[in-house]
Amino acid sequence: MGPRWGNRIGLCLVGLALVAGGFGLLSAARGRPGAALIGKSVVDASVVDGKPWALPLLAGAAMSLALVATRWLVLALGWGRVGSRTGAGIAMLGVALKGIDGIGRISVRLVRDGRLRVSVSLQRSADLRQVIRRLDESAISRVRRAVGRDDALAVVRLHVRRR
Repeated sequence: MGPRWGNRIGLCLVGLALVAGGFGLLSAARGRPGAALIGKSVVDASVVDGKPWALPLLAGAAMSLALVATRWLVLALGWGRVGSRTGAGIAMLGVALKGIDGIGRISVRLVRDGRLRVSVSLQRSADLRQVIRRLDESAISRVRRAVGRDDALAVVRLHVRRR
């Protein structure tokens, strides 16, 4: 299961938990003033009767869950990533690694202080020695020239997939 499905399933579960918490709080408010506006209760609220600390605790837990889910969503959307993607750098890296079997995903980011972040995802069948040799000999220098930063430091991350 990829990270996209993990994020979707996780956010769905968090959403369902928040909806269930909302229904629980609505049903718990049944005995309070103004409860006639709410109508019939969906869930039995006898669990929180006589416990004045239960409703604030549930509200705090729901708020914490909502904040965690919001942060998760913001990170899943890609906000907060450092640097900007360079299409020319990605294209040049693809050309430099052409002919090597097992290359999955490549990414080149130019970070604020002028450094390059190069990331290469490899399948298990890829020849790691050939990839490293090609990156060392020509690929990184080509990427530097393509983005117009011949003197930029480059951080290369290789990720070999299990499957």
